[in-house]
Formats: sequence, C-alpha cells, structure tokens
Amino acid sequence: MPKWLRRYLRSADLRTHFWRALLIGAGLRILCAWFVYGPQALDDYKHGVYPAYQFFAGLPLDLPDYRSRLLVWMLSGFTYVASWFGVESALAQVRAMYLGLGALSLVAIVGTHFYARTRNSRLLGALLLYMVAMYPLMPFVSTRAFGEAVAMSFVLFGFGILESGRTLHRREISYWALGFIALGIATLFRFHVGILFLAYAVVLIYLRLWTGVLGALVGGVFTLVAQALIDMFSGKTALGTLFIYLSENEGGGAKYGVNPWYNTWTFALVIILAPFSLVLFRHARSLWRKQWPLLIPLLLFITAHSMAAHKEERFLYPIVGLEVWALSRLWASAAMDKWARRIFTPALFILGSILLLIVCFVNTQEGEIEPPAFVQSRYKDVMYLDHESLFGLSRFQFYFLRPPSSLKNVTPGEFTANRVDDEFRARAERQAVVLLTSDPGTRDQLRAMEGLNTVDGACLQLRESGSVIDRLLYSLNPKHNQRRRPTWYLICERNK
Repeated sequence: MPKWLRRYLRSADLRTHFWRALLIGAGLRILCAWFVYGPQALDDYKHGVYPAYQFFAGLPLDLPDYRSRLLVWMLSGFTYVASWFGVESALAQVRAMYLGLGALSLVAIVGTHFYARTRNSRLLGALLLYMVAMYPLMPFVSTRAFGEAVAMSFVLFGFGILESGRTLHRREISYWALGFIALGIATLFRFHVGILFLAYAVVLIYLRLWTGVLGALVGGVFTLVAQALIDMFSGKTALGTLFIYLSENEGGGAKYGVNPWYNTWTFALVIILAPFSLVLFRHARSLWRKQWPLLIPLLLFITAHSMAAHKEERFLYPIVGLEVWALSRLWASAAMDKWARRIFTPALFILGSILLLIVCFVNTQEGEIEPPAFVQSRYKDVMYLDHESLFGLSRFQFYFLRPPSSLKNVTPGEFTANRVDDEFRARAERQAVVLLTSDPGTRDQLRAMEGLNTVDGACLQLRESGSVIDRLLYSLNPKHNQRRRPTWYLICERNK
C-alpha cells in the first residue's frame, strides 16, 4: 500500500471517512444508474424493470409465481415517486428505478461503518469504507434490478450490526435483532441468503451467545411473517412463493442449464481480483483467526452454490460485499509487504480505475436498447420500420416498445421517402418514423436518406448505437458476438 494512501487513511477519524465514502459512493452509483441503463441479463428487465412498469401503469402483471413481488413493488415505488417530477419515458423510468436502487444500496456503507467501528486499526476502518464505496463491482451491482443485488446491501448492513453486537454489544438485544432483521430483508429479496442467516445463527450457538440466538429468533419470525404477508397481498397462500420457488428449482435448477462446480469458485476469486490478490493470502490465517464467524457463512454460501447444477454470476451478488470486506482486511494486513506493493496494489489501482470507468459510463447491450430508449424519450407515437436490427430481434423489446408505438419488419427496398410518408398518413397522431437496421449492407440505404425532406416529414442525421466494449468485442469475434453488433437508425420527424 503506498505511503500517501496510508497517510490519508490515518489522517481523519472514522466518522469523517464515513461521510466522505458515503458521498463518493453516492456519486458513483448515480453515474452507474444514469449512463448504464442497459440489461445485464434477461431477468433484470423481464422480472424486475418491466413488471415494475406494469404494476405502476395498472397493467396485468407478467411475473412467474416463483418470483416474489417485493422487488417489483419497490421498483414501481421509485417510478411512482419519479412521476411526481414529470418522468414518463421508458428511459427516464428505468433510470429512476436504478437511482432508487443506488440510494437504497448506501445502507451497505452504513453497515460497513458499524463493522469498521469494531476494528482497532484506523487504517483498516477507513479502507473498508472506501472499498465498499468505490470497488468497481459495488456501484455496478448496487444499481442492477436483481433481488440478489438488493440483498447484497442488506447483507452488509446486517452483518455490520451483528459483528458490532458480537464484539461490542453482546448483551444488547437491539443490535442482534436489528442485524438479523436486516438479513431477513435480504432473504426476502433472495431466498438463498437464508444460508448466511442460518449459518451465522449456528455460529452464535457454538459461541454460546444466547442473546444473539434470541435476536436470530426475532429476525426469523420477522422474515417468515413478512414473506407470508407479501404472498397474501400477492394473492397467494402464505409462504407460497417460497414453496413454488423450491419446486421450480428442484434438482438445482438443472433445467435452466448445467455448469461445472468450479465456475462458482472461479467467479468468487475473480471478485477479489485473483490472481493478483493471491500475494495477500499469506495473511489468510490471521484473517481466519479473527473473522471465522463471518467467513464460515460466506464459504458455506459459495459451497452451496457450487453444488447446484445451474449457476450464474448474479447468484453470488449477495456476498460480493463480504468478499470486499475480506479483501480489505488482507490488504491492510499486507500494507508493508513487498509483493503486495509490487503486484496487488498496482493491479488494483490500474484495473480498478479502468473498471470504474467501464461500469459507470459504458452502457450494456446498447445496440438492442439505445435506439428505442432515445426515440421513446422524445416521441410518444412512433412507427419503427425494421430490417434485421438487434432491437427488432430483442428480448427486451417489450419494455421500450410502448403503445401506440409499433414495429414492422420490412425489406431494405422499403427504406424510401414514399414509405415514410405512407406511415405518417396512416396515422395522423404519429410523430416520427424510425428506420433501423443492424445489417451493414443496408446501412448505406439509410445514409442516403440523411437530411432528406419528404412530403410529410424530415429525416435527421443517421445515428449509430453500440458501446465501446460492444464494438471491441464484435470487432474481435463477429461470429460469436452478434448481439454486440451496432444498430444504425434514422429518425424522420413529422413536419410541424
């Protein structure tokens, strides 16, 4: 660890560093929510963003019974608040949802502050706060519409209070109850967090911390009652979602795909920047000796997921923050080590800076969603004339293509001024006609219409969507990165 960083971390008290970290963390999450609104996977839009919009708009909810409505209700709440400020477009609404998630995720920094107060080292306490605020995965995961992402923040909040109770307030039931209630809330968003809850409760039984065990009982009752109420308000039987979920994932979710056991452990190591961080592992014994009550639930969670047939990176999101805590402790212990200074610290600063720029400013799957996001934020009634564009083939089309707008598949020969005028005349309220394609061979036809004035409209400049990362991946391997292709689109406005 460089001398300037050690000096800075020791230069102020923990409360000052907490407010600084909170401000930095909030700023990074705002950037992620604003610029990176694209889907990470199908589930964040299909089971989060889109059902939240449906609930907000009073439409029938398209959500499987094995999915809890809690995340949907929360996201629709953010959308409802945003509507007070005139937010109506699909793009603005998804940004409002992500901004709400980012604001909620700041409880992770609050929990880290509780955890940091249990440490005797001023350097370690401050480092924990800044790592949770700035470590690249933290702002990115915090602003994704997954139950696992919301759970991550409450896991840190809960364990921060629980560890404070274990080390400083052993006889105060309020700490134990609040900590386990926070873990219970995390479990409501992702049932698998119950592994962390139960494992830590067993650790407390082993340690004979009976006040903590009582707090676990309070948290457990709260969680069961809360889930029962969620199900009842969702029109299901009490705890129905949990039982349906267990039935749906019988056999480890093998019907969704089978992955090797080591995928889970590989991603768990990638989270902490392996192999660069392996030079810190000479201090792992000290970490285990001081933090085994926290590490046991963490390792059991990873082990359980490695044994399941179906694996996805997001399944480990609930414990990303715990891994960042462990990494911070190892780095603080190795602050003066030669190899830590030569290998890990430069890797963290270089890769961390690059990754922060990517997660805060580089949109994901932009070729699929940027054209309708841009258009729909400016025009309410649009006809899309599509020839093999990513949006036309997109699995996320359902969110951005909102009535009265519609999409028609056309041939390249139909990209003409006459066809544009026909669409304007077919509907008097139509504000724009958008021509789009992801076929390079058709791009020149769109380019030929740039600046063209038709009888009923005027075509603007040709636009190209596709993030820097998308373009790089597509250029390296076009055959296997078809969803990273750029999309070209031309907006033709109705004459006023």
